[in-house]
Amino acid sequence: MTRRSLRAVQGAALVAAGAMALSACGSSGTKPATKVAADYAYGSIPAPSSTVKPGGVLHIAEDTGAGPTWIFPITPGAQSSVYDINQFQYLSWRTLYWSPKGATPDWDYSRSMTDGKPTVSADGKTFTIKLNGKYTWSDGSKVSANDVLLDFYLYRAGVKESAANAGNYTPGQFPDNVTAATAVDDQTVTFTFDKVYNPDWVLGTEFAQLIPLPAKAWAKSSATGATLDFTKPANAKAIYDFLAAQSKNLATYATNPLWQVVDGPYKISTYNSSTNATNFVANTAYTGEGKPNISELDFLAYTSPTAEFNDLQTGKLDFGYVKSDNWPQLDKLKANNYNVYGLPDFGFGYMYFNFKNTTNGWDKAINQLYVRQAFAHLQDEDAEIKGIYKGLAAPAYGPLGVAPKSPYTPASALTNPFPYSADAAKKLLTDHGWTVVPNGTTTCTSPGTADNQCGAGITKGQNLDFTFYYTSTPKSEGQMVTAFAGNLKQIGVNVTLKTDTFNNIIQNQSVVSSPKLDNTWGMAAFGGFTENIYPSTINLFNTGGSYNQGGFSDKNIDTLINNSMLSTDSSALGKEITAVDAALPGIFQPNEDRVYAWSPKLSGSTDSFAASTQFMLNPEDWYFTK
Repeated sequence: MTRRSLRAVQGAALVAAGAMALSACGSSGTKPATKVAADYAYGSIPAPSSTVKPGGVLHIAEDTGAGPTWIFPITPGAQSSVYDINQFQYLSWRTLYWSPKGATPDWDYSRSMTDGKPTVSADGKTFTIKLNGKYTWSDGSKVSANDVLLDFYLYRAGVKESAANAGNYTPGQFPDNVTAATAVDDQTVTFTFDKVYNPDWVLGTEFAQLIPLPAKAWAKSSATGATLDFTKPANAKAIYDFLAAQSKNLATYATNPLWQVVDGPYKISTYNSSTNATNFVANTAYTGEGKPNISELDFLAYTSPTAEFNDLQTGKLDFGYVKSDNWPQLDKLKANNYNVYGLPDFGFGYMYFNFKNTTNGWDKAINQLYVRQAFAHLQDEDAEIKGIYKGLAAPAYGPLGVAPKSPYTPASALTNPFPYSADAAKKLLTDHGWTVVPNGTTTCTSPGTADNQCGAGITKGQNLDFTFYYTSTPKSEGQMVTAFAGNLKQIGVNVTLKTDTFNNIIQNQSVVSSPKLDNTWGMAAFGGFTENIYPSTINLFNTGGSYNQGGFSDKNIDTLINNSMLSTDSSALGKEITAVDAALPGIFQPNEDRVYAWSPKLSGSTDSFAASTQFMLNPEDWYFTK
């Protein structure tokens, strides 16, 4: 999870509860009394078996409706999902700095290409990274400083063409803020920045994006072209354009020789461009952490969580996620001696507002904090955790939830600032010039900018009705959104609900990637994001951020994000998170357990299975026992 990535909602509902039923569950506290541990973990991971059977084919489930569609490791925003990056690209191309460490949000230097943090010059601007020499390309050559630089220069060329060409890019930051990048020797690279930055921010946000690329094989502008000097901007552009074009050609993923040059434990062998199902074979030249004992990975595509669960139950799948649609049937898997384990991932889910939709003055209304606060009071997390997830979820009131724990989580993030209350929501609107008509249509009856009026740009008679797009799977997202929409009716807000796939929503309900559709939606929900080890909300909620799906903008938040980036004050990041929680760029949702099940024939290190709950796959640490 070393790069921030989009993630689909992880689970689905246990019970078919209607909108009002969820609210009626009450708000009496969210700590689960049964089934989960203090860290909200479900189940346990068995100790590794001492019996290792070499070879075999591991059958793994792809997440429903979220198959990988981009192989080149400089990933556009529209494809920047954990399914394209963490569970697809990372099998073949490793990050310079690897995280998490098992399920803990920390650096795993045993899997990294360097043994520690960069050293920083006396003036605080130059960072030196020493490679550890552990990783080699499948042609036998060592991963080198030149390979790190190829990634940097191609990244720079790509975002110069379009900011949308890299999901983690924000103008003015990496790579724009690097004034010099140099290979000191074959195993040492330096980056000099334009000013002094917080070293933890540089590592967790800037260098976390680096994925060394095979310069000897990829530094060319055509399949038969000569190797080019990629430090020259024109050459870097030509190389980037060639590789990006190859990545768009999904049908050639398995046959294109470019994608066979890898430093990871597996390389692609087949790819179905219709279903996105994929096969990988072991990279016999792999020299990194772990040993790919399993000879082949067979990633199967599914159109529904139930179909995938059925294959787990019959033994067709060796490893797969269990969405909460099927949590009531977990005992069936246990009866087959399948191992079952779940834990919330280090990330967040949310329903986000569209601040750019001018239809019916929606942008003017939703830019009013009191309107967002009223909406927030109508999400009942306690009821959702109890009724939908049966306790298998942790509360989250902002981008850092209650679990997994981070040293940067402020105390304010551990309690709900907007507990469920239709009365509180109604009062916020009536105190600001709205006439609330429960189960009818609430309208602004006192336009103006005084404290007791609707606010700038809101017209007399304007309502708060809007269209809400949400992912069609799993059921839990639909139940949370439907419950929220039902609760909004209590204050006279009418919501038109529309469903779509994860891949379509991250592309279409985004002011970044599809501004032409801005006036067609008011809120959306596809799931959420994984977090960086240094979990600043840069790119997410800063003005113009590459993942700022709804176009949220707040000058104070921008200032605090900059402080987290530039200041060495240990409290800077906590202040940023606290302010984001209060500003409500979206309505944050419970962070449910990501539950996986695997065959009793499959074993491996405890950390490798725990990492799967964080959307990371480490099959190089797995093996069959019989």
